[in-house]
Amino acid sequence: MAYNLGVDLGTTFVAAAVAQPNQVEMFTLGDRSVVAPAVVYRRDDGELVAGESASRRALSNPGRITREFKRRLGDPTPVTLGDRSYLVTELLATLLRDVLDKVTETEGAKPDRVVLTHPANWGGFRRGLFEEVPGMVGLTDVSLITEPEGAAAHYAATRQLTEGEIVAVYDLGGGTFDATVLRSRPDGVEILGIPEGIERLGGVDFDEAILAHVNYSADGALDNLDRRDPQTLVALARLRQDCVLAKEALSLDTETIIPVFLPGRHFDVRLTRAEFEDMIRAPIESSISALTRTLRSADVAPGNLSGVLLVGGSSRIPLVAKMVTEALGKPTVVDTHPKYAVALGAAAVARAQAGQQTLTSTGSGSESGSGSRSGSRAGSGRGGSSRDGGAGDGGAGRSGVAVLPPGSGGSNGSGAAAGSGAGGPGGGPGRSRRGLVFAGLAALVVLVILGTLLVNNVLRSGPGAAADQELAQSSAAVAPPDPSPPAVSVPIPSVGTPIPVGATPGFAEVSPNGRLLYVAGGNSKVVTVLDTSANRVIATVPIAAGPPQFLTFSPDGRRVYVSVFDAPASISAVVVLDTTTNQVIGQVKVPARPFRSAVSPDRRMLYVPSNDSSSVSVIDTASLKVTRQIPVPSGPHWVELATNGSRAFVADHDANAIGVLDVASASVVGQIPVGAGPHALAVHPTRPLLANANFDANSVTMIDTTTNRVAATIPVGKNPEAVDWSPDGRFAYAVNDGDNTVSVINASTDQVTATIPTGRTPTSIAVLPNGRQAYVTNLDSANLTVLNLGG
Repeated sequence: MAYNLGVDLGTTFVAAAVAQPNQVEMFTLGDRSVVAPAVVYRRDDGELVAGESASRRALSNPGRITREFKRRLGDPTPVTLGDRSYLVTELLATLLRDVLDKVTETEGAKPDRVVLTHPANWGGFRRGLFEEVPGMVGLTDVSLITEPEGAAAHYAATRQLTEGEIVAVYDLGGGTFDATVLRSRPDGVEILGIPEGIERLGGVDFDEAILAHVNYSADGALDNLDRRDPQTLVALARLRQDCVLAKEALSLDTETIIPVFLPGRHFDVRLTRAEFEDMIRAPIESSISALTRTLRSADVAPGNLSGVLLVGGSSRIPLVAKMVTEALGKPTVVDTHPKYAVALGAAAVARAQAGQQTLTSTGSGSESGSGSRSGSRAGSGRGGSSRDGGAGDGGAGRSGVAVLPPGSGGSNGSGAAAGSGAGGPGGGPGRSRRGLVFAGLAALVVLVILGTLLVNNVLRSGPGAAADQELAQSSAAVAPPDPSPPAVSVPIPSVGTPIPVGATPGFAEVSPNGRLLYVAGGNSKVVTVLDTSANRVIATVPIAAGPPQFLTFSPDGRRVYVSVFDAPASISAVVVLDTTTNQVIGQVKVPARPFRSAVSPDRRMLYVPSNDSSSVSVIDTASLKVTRQIPVPSGPHWVELATNGSRAFVADHDANAIGVLDVASASVVGQIPVGAGPHALAVHPTRPLLANANFDANSVTMIDTTTNRVAATIPVGKNPEAVDWSPDGRFAYAVNDGDNTVSVINASTDQVTATIPTGRTPTSIAVLPNGRQAYVTNLDSANLTVLNLGG
């Protein structure tokens, strides 16, 4: 009998659902569980195996196994198993092939159509790589939809909603988070706004938090282990499994014991639910912020929701429901089988795309296998209904899903509902509306539907414009900072939707509280202001004095000091903006070509490097007068102050050295030789460490500021022009002008963990104080690349 297949290749688990003409049900992939672990193992003969077969070998040969590799899609660094390296696409293909082999063996034939799901926040680059995976296993008739669209399809098929009722879907899985908003209509359900996704937020991050707790409780015992010892690797693999079990136990109990077996040492670590909740509270807050942004994009107030559906395995953590309810003031409903919703919805979409008519709704069974399909394990259950879909490159880099009558047009099931996007791959900032229509009654379906509506909201018109303008003229930049700790940064940031910000964006600086981002427009002679909560431009400030090149906030956020100069250096000044009014309140003439300045912690002094005069100007910020000129080596490009303000570091571009200034005496007290063309500096948030980008040497130098000696030199991309730290200090980010990338550097190992593509000619990076996002200015693309650093 003909059938269609939906597959959710998750970060930690793989799920599959089969859609027959009259039912949709889960397919059992494991021996003891419906889902299978997203694990790949390389055998001695070189063959790759996946799922439970691979997981069973994890303890005995941890060096031949890999997990959570989906997060690394887009990273050019391959994954090493044993003595061979593999691309992430090869590993994903291994997972997909394992699913296809098992399903085909049980069903007796290959599926007519397959729908694969992916995170909502993937842009064109990662989607393009993911599209290669089906072809690697011989599949041709395949569609891609986002994970929230799959969850929405399942939700719409299994619940009756009253007309106009609006619900939110909160999908927290093993490795990613997605959010979407649904509204009931007389003829079905539609997706409102732009689904939000945080790729690096899920159960595996919570597992790592528990592992870190074990290490802390044992006074750093894990840090002192010899990772080259096979016994150690086996012990750590077992400990990670026990951390997962502890996490799951705390969803039912108030405390648990984690057994720790290390070479030559055995002990237990007690973990309470309260301790665990403290570890994960900040990441859950970030997911709620993403859900709030989704509601905002849909123009839906939390009070207009009838409830929030929780799907994904990690949504069963009690704190999730508690925090979502408290934040939105609405009840939550946990899906009966949160791990299955995406796969069930994908299968329903696959059947609808194949033009088959829905006869009845059926669904998944329990973990033991009832209600799933796998040979003798096939059973009954209630679940998904059909959905017709179209995968389009619409909106902010997301696909559209709509229902069309069977045979009503469009090749490969895409129909007329294929979305169209703005802003190139990944789309531009905007607001989209896509429909997902479903048949709620048995034997009756077929409805029409929803194209894509995109509204460019760089400067939004209508009622919202007044509010935006009010925000631009308010004291948003000087509001108190968020007191919560920054997000834990990840080794491979994901890329969000690019943000158009006008011509020639050359430098960006975020306000101390993270609320606003100011972008120097260079030759466009404007400074653009971005609201970071909505990633939307809210003001454009003309700079009459000339092209704004660099920006520096005062510590209290009340002022922005703008370095202004043109190519012939006929204009050289520092312009002062009042951030509460965005008005120019002063201007100071300085020597030729002022580059990136720094403000003292007490806000009294501004240190401005002038490239052509080989000097640093000291400006009294109260009188706006130059009080002193400090001679420095040739070509000073950047000044960075130590956290206590006692010293200043100067990147002397032409001298290939970092100058050290004593602030009290206003004199050079040392020089640190580095690579060719030092351009930008960044002080580590907690350690005595200074990062320096060497433009001409294609490297980043790490300097120990207690000894003023080079601690490491790290090769990065071509012509690194800027560098900055994650607020938690785990990673540095080098912006490579010459090859349009950002290099991510692990501060502990001094190794590049990822190379992230950006727009054309990236020139600066600004990291939010909460550690969740960073913005890269792309000079020739006229936009910002958004990096999701840690959810």
